[in-house]
Amino acid sequence: MDKGTIRREMLKRRKELSPQERENLSLAIREKVKVRPEFREASQVAFYHPFSGEVDILPLAWEALKVGKKVLFPRVEGEELVFCPVKNSRELRAGYMGISEPSTPPLPQEEIELFLVPGVAFDSEGYRLGMGGGFYDRVLSKKGRWQMALGVAYDFQLLKALPRDWWDKQVDLIVTERRMLTPTTIWHLKRRIR
Repeated sequence: MDKGTIRREMLKRRKELSPQERENLSLAIREKVKVRPEFREASQVAFYHPFSGEVDILPLAWEALKVGKKVLFPRVEGEELVFCPVKNSRELRAGYMGISEPSTPPLPQEEIELFLVPGVAFDSEGYRLGMGGGFYDRVLSKKGRWQMALGVAYDFQLLKALPRDWWDKQVDLIVTERRMLTPTTIWHLKRRIR
């Protein structure tokens, strides 16, 4: 299948989730992210504002603020994402494609320790398929080795393989409601994922 077909199918499946299913799955995923050492130890975490049925990680962002983490959200500037610290939800406004964005000044990307990355689909090697704008691929291409990118998805969004272009980038970990895949388990599970 090509990227467009996979994107349409995955977006359709996300849309078919009932609000209760989406909340239950999102809660299970948030609980798995919360216990990851990459999350617990990070002091500056880039979140995203859920859009079009993405996993809802907002409650985790507000929890992170309460324990003293610097919480950042993306804002579209031209063809790039910049990440801006927020102290509460009132600092978010409707922005690109109606997605809530911060109006605060951005933090240099190299200061961010952990990126929580949405996706339409992920594959067994950590590659992701997004909405098609390339925003997160550009972010991931600038990620330093000391920074972690954690893909967040429903389990049905995890596929054996995705078609790839030269600009497609990998995440370091993938968390779904059923499993947590690290680079080692991603490699070993390659043949077992449907």
